[in-house]
Amino acid sequence: MLNRSIFLITLLGTSSLFASNYSLSVSADATKFDYAETDSSGSLLDTERADFGKVSGLSVTMEPRYEGLYFSASYANGNTDYVGSLIDSGDPYGSYKGITTNEVSDYNFGYKSTARDPRGGWEMPVTIGVGYRRWLRQLGYDELYDWGYYNVGIGLHYRMSSIMTIGADASYRKAFSAQMYENWHGYTYNLNNVYGYKITVPFELKINQALSTFIAYNYEFWNIDKSNSVGGYYEPDSETNNETVSFGFKFNF
Repeated sequence: MLNRSIFLITLLGTSSLFASNYSLSVSADATKFDYAETDSSGSLLDTERADFGKVSGLSVTMEPRYEGLYFSASYANGNTDYVGSLIDSGDPYGSYKGITTNEVSDYNFGYKSTARDPRGGWEMPVTIGVGYRRWLRQLGYDELYDWGYYNVGIGLHYRMSSIMTIGADASYRKAFSAQMYENWHGYTYNLNNVYGYKITVPFELKINQALSTFIAYNYEFWNIDKSNSVGGYYEPDSETNNETVSFGFKFNF
């Protein structure tokens, strides 16, 4: 709740720095969660999975209509089904099942520039920026994954009519200062080769000049290679394959 309040206050306060011709988008999000850790042979060690509705949240974006600075923030929490094994038990994957509580937040800031069809049929936004991702995983003890990342994106939006627009956006993300802290032993692990991408397919319906409603499908992937060893322990290879459906409103200024 505190994270949610902080990013909303920060975003709304930042909006006063922007000139006119900006939009503020607010959406409710439902996420299908899919995380898996594997050993060096690719065999599963543990998974965190949840269907749509068990992990939900809120996203807010302030962005220019065509060119300028943008800022986005999202927060989600909920429970996932854990399948794995107890620490140090030596038992195989699937020998232990439980429920994990999760909090995931993401912040992204950068610059957007848009190429346009002079006739208004299509637009191609290009973005470059930096972000920060934080995932708190509580499975009897805490694991906190966090990193900064560089973000480069491109999209194509097509105007179907005077009130309907459909599009596709894709961004590549390369992490820096990636770490995982756990309070079972009190160790911090340096995560290797962390990268990801995000694909968004939005459909927007204009209500009037100042207000639109939209629905969007989002697919987000993250890769983490095995970490360094600390005290005889390490963080194994892992992948995140999350899907999110967002429904919200866009306010144009």
